[in-house]
Amino acid sequence: MDKKILIKSCAVLGLSVFLMTQFSIGQAHASWGAARLVELRAQQNATPPVPTNPPVIPEPEPEPELEKPPVTQPDPQPQPPEISEPTQPDEEQEQPTGMSQEELLMLQMVNEAREKQGLKPLQPMAKLNELARLKSQDIIDNNYFSHTSPTYGSFANMVYDAGIRFYSVGENLAKARNAKHAYYLFMASSGHKANILSTNFTHVGIGVVPYKYGVVVTQLFVMQ
Repeated sequence: MDKKILIKSCAVLGLSVFLMTQFSIGQAHASWGAARLVELRAQQNATPPVPTNPPVIPEPEPEPELEKPPVTQPDPQPQPPEISEPTQPDEEQEQPTGMSQEELLMLQMVNEAREKQGLKPLQPMAKLNELARLKSQDIIDNNYFSHTSPTYGSFANMVYDAGIRFYSVGENLAKARNAKHAYYLFMASSGHKANILSTNFTHVGIGVVPYKYGVVVTQLFVMQ
């Protein structure tokens, strides 16, 4: 009887020890879990430590400026020399003598057109008139129509070889019914009209030579 009681007591004691052990282990685990939770919450609420030496952020470098393309200046154009207004007419100035009626008519129309533009009239030159007639006759004789003659070469060479010195030179050519018709042809062409109204010329020679279809007209312009 005592032996049975002793076994029961041991069994109860063993169960109690087991329960107490489980309870103690449970408390221990519970205590560790609670402590860990408190520690984590404390870490979340804590202010992050300020670094003693914060990293230096380099400032952005300025972008390089683009160079402007160089501006090319146009070459200065040579200006024609200014023509001084004569105070008194020169007694030795050549008058339009020895010119045909057609040549005088052409000279008159040319200078009227210049005067309408506020330009000085072109002065006739006997030697230049002679060259203009030679050029018109050469066109008829050699059956060509060009500023370059097979006989005299270019009109610039022709004027220069005749001993007429100039700063600038020009030429107009026409084949027409008469001088008046040739004048209208000149004024209808921008290039020929530019010669007639140019400020780069002071003298003119006019050669009107008849041929079977009308007349050949040569105008030679120079600046002196």
